[in-house]
Amino acid sequence: MTPQYALAPWADEPFKLIETLSQRAELATEKHSYVHVATEMVHVHNVLIRGINAIVQQAPYVKDSTQPSYKEKDVRDLLSYVSSWCKMVDHHHSTEESFIFPEIEKVCGKSMESPRQQHKEFHGGLESLLAYAEATKPREYRWTGPAGMKEIIDSFSQSMIHHLYDEIGVLLTLKDVNSDALRKAWDEGERIATASGNIGLLVSATILHDTHGRILREKQYTVFPCVLGNADKTYKGAETFPPLPKVLLYLVKYIFGARNGAWRFNPCDFWGQPRPLAFGPGQ
Repeated sequence: MTPQYALAPWADEPFKLIETLSQRAELATEKHSYVHVATEMVHVHNVLIRGINAIVQQAPYVKDSTQPSYKEKDVRDLLSYVSSWCKMVDHHHSTEESFIFPEIEKVCGKSMESPRQQHKEFHGGLESLLAYAEATKPREYRWTGPAGMKEIIDSFSQSMIHHLYDEIGVLLTLKDVNSDALRKAWDEGERIATASGNIGLLVSATILHDTHGRILREKQYTVFPCVLGNADKTYKGAETFPPLPKVLLYLVKYIFGARNGAWRFNPCDFWGQPRPLAFGPGQ
């Protein structure tokens, strides 16, 4: 039986998800750690892609104040969701630049400057979207038109998606690096990130002072639910991502994500199971 979510537009479009590397015949049995590193990044990037797809698919159907059936709470929840997604993306890239890339550069002798520069290409647009989501009053929200949210997303989304794909290619060039050394560097980068108040590449639980002197405050109540709600465990090769203890899933569902309407916009439940989008054609 075709799952219900597959009968309507879902968060696997319009931006195409990245194929899990275990599904590529030439990499399926490769034991070198460059495949592990690239695979972990694919999972992370697909979470980010599902998030922006969920926004693009649903936002046009959230009624603004000029339309019949306008509901302030729907718009408020949408803007909150967009804000959380922006913070998740920004946290991921800050963690890469501050912890992951430096450790990789130490062992491989290759610069990760290309991904860093790509971050800059769309960071301004991401900041504009975050500012819009946090400063816009529900009655002022518009999807289309001058200064509407769609216009902001269109200004950077293609560059961001290109980067998310391209960075996987960069990591796949590390096959000539010593496997044990690369795995150690990857694990060390995540260890340092965790010790600095971060959990992995997507989730931050406290305040992070990164190498650029910025202060990022990513709270359990905003980032955890956004990560889990965009991690599809039915996607081939992603059945065990993210590798979080089960107790955290319960904390997200019953504490961090409780009574927050923003998570209606997640394309998956907190257990990683896809579900129909809350807003769409005919709604």
